[in-house]
Parts: sequence; C-alpha cells; structure tokens
Amino acid sequence: MKKRPGTRNHEQFYYTISQWVEGRALALIATLLVLAVIYQLLLLVPDLKKVMTTIDRLEGTPIHMQNINKDRVG
Repeated sequence: MKKRPGTRNHEQFYYTISQWVEGRALALIATLLVLAVIYQLLLLVPDLKKVMTTIDRLEGTPIHMQNINKDRVG
C-alpha cells in the first residue's frame, strides 16, 4: 500500500505534539504529587490543621481528651 504524499509530515507533527503533551502531563502529575505531600505534611501541624480543615470541629471531643476528663471526674 502506498503512502500518500505528506504523510511523513503528519507523522512527524503527531510525534512532536505527543511528546510535548506527554512532557506537560508528566510535569503536571509531578507537581500535583509534590503538592499533595506538602499538604499532608502541613496537616501534621495541629494549629494549621484547625485552619485547613473543618472536619475536626464537627467530630467532637477527641478520645484521648475524653479519657483524661473521665479520670478526673471519677
């Protein structure tokens, strides 16, 4: 089967574009991964965790605090 004239140009164009998209996608994935790790590390700081999330305020008293309060009352 004969290739049409200009097919080589289209193949080269596709290869160039796909390489560019692949590079951008890998950079985006790497950036998102680094941001996720940084965010998780910031959540380890209790004061920042209170500002960054609302779930702790909705959960109530932590278990270790309940145990301390029961020991004092009982």
